[in-house]
Amino acid sequence: MGKKDADMSLIHYDDFAPGETRTYGAYGFTEEAIIAFAAEYDAQTFHMDAELAKHTLLGGLAASGWHTCSALMRMMVDDWLGGSACLAGIGIEDNRWLAPVRPGDVLTAQTRTLEKTDLRSRPDAGIVKFETILRNQNGVEVMRQTGSTLFARRERLTKLPAESPPRQAPPPPTPPPPPRIDDRLAALPDDYARAKVGAYADLGEKLFSAAYIRAYAQEFDPFPFHLDEAAGKNHVLGAMSAAGLQTACCWMRQFIALRREAAGGEVPSRASPGFANMVWRKPVLVGDRIRFSTQVIAKRPISKPGLGLVQSLNSAVNQRGELVMDFTAAVITPLAS
Repeated sequence: MGKKDADMSLIHYDDFAPGETRTYGAYGFTEEAIIAFAAEYDAQTFHMDAELAKHTLLGGLAASGWHTCSALMRMMVDDWLGGSACLAGIGIEDNRWLAPVRPGDVLTAQTRTLEKTDLRSRPDAGIVKFETILRNQNGVEVMRQTGSTLFARRERLTKLPAESPPRQAPPPPTPPPPPRIDDRLAALPDDYARAKVGAYADLGEKLFSAAYIRAYAQEFDPFPFHLDEAAGKNHVLGAMSAAGLQTACCWMRQFIALRREAAGGEVPSRASPGFANMVWRKPVLVGDRIRFSTQVIAKRPISKPGLGLVQSLNSAVNQRGELVMDFTAAVITPLAS
């Protein structure tokens, strides 16, 4: 079989049909894996210590939500995405963490194709939007995610359908941020009273080496262009690049580091209902230094007594000053410190 034949055997943009569903995967979480992931990216007590976690909002040890997202990516790659003509992830429009993922849980995914978009700028490719639900072995929904991916077409479009949207520039960060106030402590969600709308914090930077990119990809997103520099050169991005979710996980890593510094030690455990509007705007390449930030954009009490929600706009910028990722997120925190 030649390369052309092999390429044609992959799942292309043309092969997806809105409304179709696929069910797949049996991803198991162990206590050791939950703690190891948290130690690298999300070192909060309810992800790190089974005994102390009993006294937190989650009531016991649970996987980081970013771990669950990463596990879903691995399930997709193993079952169908790895056998597709995937060119790049566009982003995640909405991600909701609905129930804790515990040690011993085994997750199954169900992915539904929502819509397809032809591109005037890329007649050789198109964007497919999916909704995926993760359920544990008891049928409980633990996560629901809507995201979009760019796939190659089998044949280039020669005539764009009239209803196809015109070429547009990438959307600006959503929602527009409030006036910036440089106040690192007020930008953190651990103290509801202190959190201030507009407060901004620089979270520092992280070097993305080939080894660092490869380590995450081997476990969660093993596409060749995340694993091998030669394969990256032959990819549409032209170089080995980090998985989009690794960039998001690194934002969490830096966020936790600042919260630990502010707390003077142990990070207060704070749960999140999810994130939205995540867009990967530029690839993160080997050698890039990514600087992360967070800014409070809203806060309000919620229906559960004694708790509030702090919402933030979060960004990642490379050493050239280019925005590579942004998203909005929320953290549940006690109204009284």
